[in-house]
Amino acid sequence: MIYRDLYIGRWHVLFVFAPDGYDDNAILDILYDLDATDYILVKAEQKMREARLNEGFTFSNKATRKALVVIGPTTSAAQFQNTLVHEIHHLAVAVADSLGVDLEGETPAYLAGDSAMSLADIICRLGCDCRRD
Repeated sequence: MIYRDLYIGRWHVLFVFAPDGYDDNAILDILYDLDATDYILVKAEQKMREARLNEGFTFSNKATRKALVVIGPTTSAAQFQNTLVHEIHHLAVAVADSLGVDLEGETPAYLAGDSAMSLADIICRLGCDCRRD
């Protein structure tokens, strides 16, 4: 798995990329440390055990301003990019909402774009079929 810490204002976000499969215990430990509820822990564990391709998930704790974004195995570079953009959207909405920002304004878009720029090296590696091996 590939880990990347990002700081977005007062938010700490951990991105976990699992191109070869999830380390369920490691991810559940992170969720537990982020004060995820039992419901979220069970839901995340089920999602990882199902091991469906081209999926991910995002957990945000607005009280502590911490989040986890997990990108699971994907079938292609295009699917990787699709999954990443989808999860970054969830992250940007959670951060913007916690700040009381208009979700239709520019701030969530900048949050998403800045997050993607911070992940450029990983996107180049996993988001190009010629470099996925």
